[in-house]
Amino acid sequence: MPAANTGAKFSNEEELLLQDFSRLYWRIHMMDLYSSIPIFLIITLASTYLVAMAYKNTKFILKHKIAVKREEAVTREMQKKLAEDKKMSKKEKDERTLWKKNEVADYEATTFSIFYNNALFLAIVIVASFYVLRSFAPTFNYVLSVGSGAGLLWLFSTGTK
Repeated sequence: MPAANTGAKFSNEEELLLQDFSRLYWRIHMMDLYSSIPIFLIITLASTYLVAMAYKNTKFILKHKIAVKREEAVTREMQKKLAEDKKMSKKEKDERTLWKKNEVADYEATTFSIFYNNALFLAIVIVASFYVLRSFAPTFNYVLSVGSGAGLLWLFSTGTK
């Protein structure tokens, strides 16, 4: 293995190679970062809003389904846990059980909603960027792929049942 040259300069070929690869870190969709900041900000804010609404819609739909599926297991667990406490009334035990069911359903619906929506958004953006819109100019490719990804994700989340 060759020893590392700490004081050696790069050759012209190495300099060109470094310049080519350094653009990857300063560009998105081959767009200059500084001149495209307004576009990035607008599309990022719009897509963030739409994806957040998709999270909320999907969570709302899933929460009831998960609560029904987990009801029996959570009830059993809470009855075992609260059986030792003789001072607590049956009404209070039922309220705590209901609260626990809601907490479990909320947590599971949130995590699944985030996973599902992120995976779907990423898939839509990849397909749109690299296959459907590959012949478009970089600015239009970015705007349409990220914008359509967020818009379709929101649209799909409103009709899921």
